[in-house]
Amino acid sequence: MRPSKMSDLVNEVCNPWQDTQTTLTEEVPEVVKQFVSKHPHMNHGLALGKLIGAEAMWAKNQPYLLSCGYQLRPRYRPDWRPSWWNHHDGPLIMLRPFEDALFMLYEDVMDAVRVSDGSQVVIKQIDNRRAEVPLVTWLTEPDRTSNARNRTVRALDTFPMPGDESQTFLVIPRLQHFALLPFRRLGEFAEAVTQFIEGLGFLHEHGIAHRDMCYGNLMMDGSRTIPDGNHFFRPHTHNGVLLAKFNWKEHWSVRPVQYYFIDLGLPCYYPEDAPLETITGLNGQDRTVPELLRDVPYDPFKVDIYQLGNALLQVINEYDGLKAFLPLVQAMTNPNPMDRLSPAAALNLFGPFDDQTLAGYVRLKKPSLFDRLNNDFQPKGH
Repeated sequence: MRPSKMSDLVNEVCNPWQDTQTTLTEEVPEVVKQFVSKHPHMNHGLALGKLIGAEAMWAKNQPYLLSCGYQLRPRYRPDWRPSWWNHHDGPLIMLRPFEDALFMLYEDVMDAVRVSDGSQVVIKQIDNRRAEVPLVTWLTEPDRTSNARNRTVRALDTFPMPGDESQTFLVIPRLQHFALLPFRRLGEFAEAVTQFIEGLGFLHEHGIAHRDMCYGNLMMDGSRTIPDGNHFFRPHTHNGVLLAKFNWKEHWSVRPVQYYFIDLGLPCYYPEDAPLETITGLNGQDRTVPELLRDVPYDPFKVDIYQLGNALLQVINEYDGLKAFLPLVQAMTNPNPMDRLSPAAALNLFGPFDDQTLAGYVRLKKPSLFDRLNNDFQPKGH
């Protein structure tokens, strides 16, 4: 995912309500003008209804996406009028209570609702020079999705970007980061680890190296843990408004939870018996992989193993009660690529745990941002 340019997020200056590139033609309400005057350091364009950075592209394509069966949030629709412009209950203090004030953080990723059934999805704008669309589509074919070890996100739909033959829109299910909700029991984390390692083995058996098997690309299906859904850009809320009650369920109470990989923007395919050590240079989110720091060809399958192990290690270090997984991730992140475990060997090293151990409680060493923003952050229905 490409973050929006900071230059697109800078503050407006001078008299911004006289010189803003907002698509709105009506007079800016006085309450908004007063708000802008009292907040000289904020993004004035945001308060004045200006779309930021790549948002204009998504708003332009909203009618087309709707014709394809996907509805964007109100902010990106042609008839959008900022909801805070209707504020009449005293002075406007902040924009935080208004969902449509949330602007996108990544220029190539947008959340949407599938009109046919109301399900939450994500739409990615993808350069056709990348292998992501054909690869995800291939992995979504029935003979591969029928294999429970295939943990790659499914392709729900693809269609060309109008006016630009070099780009494609890929629709995938809306997923949650796998560590968004706190793990409460050892078995919850064990379930995630098992599925991720099995999924990595499935890719490798088909000659596919992910090359970005990192913390930010490990996801879960949150439909059972967060049955009321949550907001794409404020995942600790149901509707994008802070300070509202958030309900969720322990992974353990709704098991099994399904875990997936996303972002196949850097993969390599190697036919059987093809030479592996053909890639050099830094790639992906995890820049600590030892062989990536040297300007020599490396085996991308060994890099995948290191990156996944390092991502799991990050979670282990944040909890009391997950030390049982340390031998596994230490073997996966061995500095010598040749000494790293294969996915099959990793599964043999880890577990099996008995039922009592799996049900044992674990806890975060420090309250997460999720906890701090939700003082009554307690699971329901367990």
